[in-house]
Amino acid sequence: MRQAVLGLVSFLMPLALWAQAYADCGSAMSICKKQNYSIDRVGGEGSDRAEADFTACFMNGENYGQAEENSTWIKFEIAKSGSLAFTIRPRNPEDDIDFVVFKLPPTGDCRYKQIVRCMAAGDSHYNVGNSPCMGSTGLRDGEKDTSEDAGCGDEGDNTWLAPLRVVAGEKYVILVSNVSEPGPGFDIMFTGTCKLPCDEEPPKIGDKPPGKKPVKPPVKPAEKPTVVAEKPPVQTTPAPPLVIEGREVQVNETVQVKNRELRVKIWDSQLEDGDIVSIFIDDKRVVNQISLTKKPREYKITLPPGKKEYLLTVYADSFGKSEPNTARVLISDGDQERTIDLVAGRKKQESVKIIMN
Repeated sequence: MRQAVLGLVSFLMPLALWAQAYADCGSAMSICKKQNYSIDRVGGEGSDRAEADFTACFMNGENYGQAEENSTWIKFEIAKSGSLAFTIRPRNPEDDIDFVVFKLPPTGDCRYKQIVRCMAAGDSHYNVGNSPCMGSTGLRDGEKDTSEDAGCGDEGDNTWLAPLRVVAGEKYVILVSNVSEPGPGFDIMFTGTCKLPCDEEPPKIGDKPPGKKPVKPPVKPAEKPTVVAEKPPVQTTPAPPLVIEGREVQVNETVQVKNRELRVKIWDSQLEDGDIVSIFIDDKRVVNQISLTKKPREYKITLPPGKKEYLLTVYADSFGKSEPNTARVLISDGDQERTIDLVAGRKKQESVKIIMN
């Protein structure tokens, strides 16, 4: 009997280890080609179970912001700029597959990853046949959302998000979670116009077959360059420190955006104790006196034209039961999103510098 038990354990251990092989960002499966990849089995959340805590689109779900369940991490680097899309198909059609796409810093350090796509939509397995929030998921052309909250309660919810516009040299990692059950895996197929390091470059239209030398056009005599006198640099005076209603503003983070239409989510990053805040763009109040709760509130904010740099500030209107006010803010420009913690006190308010690319 003892030998039989040991034999069963020996048989099961490789399966368990394989399922855990890519269950952490630091041990993610590295790919270098846009093609189909098959993950046969999944199970568990790896050794680091806090690396996907407080993920914005999971905040109203049963796990309260924890995005990892039976997780698989997949990482890659962009070799040529373009679009990136992918399709994830669960092996079990009744399983709910969610995912988060993170942009990594140039060093590839997982501690500083930033969310650029977040999919948490899902539904009961009883509704598999008719729910738009079950089945295959991923990034595809024609979609505009960059994030879907947990559940399937909002109008237009489905399992798809907008493709990414990626640039050569950028690094990314995808967290794929089977939130239904351990065991069954999934297939993921990568597409798009971008290139990964091992992708083959298709031949260009008009390329001549090897062996034939192209005829060189006649060389025109070089024209004399036109000398343009350089204008002296314009001396600018640095702007004075921004003060909002008597309180100094301290800039702690910088976010670059591509669009003036922003989607901003805000919620209490610590204890829910009655904090009331407003949101300012520069010195203009754009969101007036909202209560901070654990459930994110979403607002659409348009940056005014005429310049490229703005300050987004969380201003404390009331401190509730204790000071200071602590807010977590998600800023999305429709292409990527960034989550930042801000603190607002009686004398100083923390701010985010937003730069238009």
